[in-house]
Amino acid sequence: MILAQQVRRPLVGIALSVAAGIYVQHSTGGSPLLLLSLTAFLLAVACWMALCRRTALVIYIACGLLAAAYSAVEEMPAFSHTVLPVAEMNFHEQELTGTVEDEPSVSGTDGTVSFLFHAETVRCGEEQLPSDVVLRVYLKNSAAPVLFREQWQLRGRYTGYEKPRGGTSGFLSVSGANACKIKAAGNTPAGRCYKIRRNAAALLRPGVEAFPEQTQLLHAMLLGYRQSIPPALYQMFTRTGTLHIFAISGQHVVILAAIFIAGLKIFGISRPRWGLLLLPALFLYIFTTGLQPSALRALAMAAVFFAAPLVGRRPDVASSIALATVLLLALQPATIGDPGFLLSFVVVCGLILVNGWAVRQINGLRLAGWDAFLKPLGGSHPASALLRSIGLLMLTSLAAWLFSAPITARFFNTLSPAALIGNLAVIPLTFMIMLAGCLALLGGVFFLPAAALFNQANLLLISFLIWIVNRLSALPGACRAVRAPSALVTGLWYAGLVLFFTGPVRWRKGSLLLVLLSVLLWSTEHIELCRDIKILREGRSAVALRLPENRWVLVTDGSPFSTMRTIRLLQKEGINRLHALVVSDARADAGAVRQFQEIFHPQQIWTDNRKENPGWIAGEGSIRMSPHR
Repeated sequence: MILAQQVRRPLVGIALSVAAGIYVQHSTGGSPLLLLSLTAFLLAVACWMALCRRTALVIYIACGLLAAAYSAVEEMPAFSHTVLPVAEMNFHEQELTGTVEDEPSVSGTDGTVSFLFHAETVRCGEEQLPSDVVLRVYLKNSAAPVLFREQWQLRGRYTGYEKPRGGTSGFLSVSGANACKIKAAGNTPAGRCYKIRRNAAALLRPGVEAFPEQTQLLHAMLLGYRQSIPPALYQMFTRTGTLHIFAISGQHVVILAAIFIAGLKIFGISRPRWGLLLLPALFLYIFTTGLQPSALRALAMAAVFFAAPLVGRRPDVASSIALATVLLLALQPATIGDPGFLLSFVVVCGLILVNGWAVRQINGLRLAGWDAFLKPLGGSHPASALLRSIGLLMLTSLAAWLFSAPITARFFNTLSPAALIGNLAVIPLTFMIMLAGCLALLGGVFFLPAAALFNQANLLLISFLIWIVNRLSALPGACRAVRAPSALVTGLWYAGLVLFFTGPVRWRKGSLLLVLLSVLLWSTEHIELCRDIKILREGRSAVALRLPENRWVLVTDGSPFSTMRTIRLLQKEGINRLHALVVSDARADAGAVRQFQEIFHPQQIWTDNRKENPGWIAGEGSIRMSPHR
């Protein structure tokens, strides 16, 4: 796959220009009227230049400006979007009225119900003000089950995010006594889809009821119940860079499509008509699992692939990705800054580029003395197929890590070298788990013991998966906190990778130099010449001090409400180890302090001597008691 061939595809050029326009507008802002005026001017220039047949570049720039104008209009501030942030600042608690926007999920640890909530009104003092904000609600001790499209009145503490996450502006913590159902859910097609999802979850329980942890992971991997994953397991998968297995993505679509195609072949349906029955089934699955960006991208690609024969066209992978990009950005321009959207598209594009490069290398590789070894790779013998599969799996793991590393570092301030090893075992295991899960769902519809049989097979596979991830998480250096790379570093990194895998051989050295230059700039752009004492604060709950010789001391009251914000603050600074952890409050939360210990491994722990047997003292380092005052 040559770079020039990619650019000549019109959809690819339009998708790149649309994404660039929205990203620039999202980062720098801009007047919608000015952008629309520039677009109209460029279109007029393109019409004037049509006789010269050199209007492609002008058209692409016009598409980018038009997309930027559309994004600017979508981001224009509205009164209904600002009511809830104002209430957060002026009132300790917020009272909201609105509608449940997705299928709620229940945590297996404490029974907390999590769901998306569209706030329609917010109480500010004595008056109800209109609102149009989507947030995530965590409801504890709910007296009644929560269903999709129900209307509720909630009162709790709202916390806004610095930047929107997955289309939500923040989260609301509510207790069951402060939640009241106003109106029951109606009988809607979406409600029936979510009911099918609940029935599917019930089919994945027979035979494994005594193993809730494995069942929750299976529900998350196959049906999108990510909120039900236990926090300890979620953190473990995050540290090892294997959290991507819980995203409904192309792998799910491929497995479901393969099963459906097998059935269509049995009934004798011709290949050009597969899309008529397959695409509606895939859409229902993607809809019921939460419409994640990775799932929508996979659905759009599948739609282009299976719909092309219906109109007499040949499927094209690059054009399908481009069309998916344009459609998703047209629906939600703000997702251009969402890490899930970026990871989904960047990684899949990287995998396609690397796979094409690997095929060319295997087919055209000629090395003196290695002919006897390389020749079996192109044969049809089972051993050669196994060698090709192992090689492509290793290359896929490396490519996924290379193309995702800058994005994870930029948004999450972490790098997981363990993912290079972990994905070699996790990806095949994930495929087998999803295949067994799909067979359990299909078999359970007709014969329930069949579902129990496949569920027990999945129990062994998931237990093995947890064991592998647990061992990877315990490796030294499995996850490193890093500072976010700049836009220049990210651009040089991806430019080098794209030129290496798509350009001619004479560009290889230059592309490697670009990658090395990005690494060098990343390692030097945050160097501080002055090593004075530095102070980082997280409200009144935590203070981090940098002492000489780059030793960090964290002073915290152990509040569970600020733990994650404090961890993010330290990770943004690139801190991986603490010299000392000082717990200033004898009533510190045990779970919060354990998180600091497990992530930052303090050499010393200082605690208040008024607490004789703190349950959270464990792990590395010496323990000292601070004098009582």
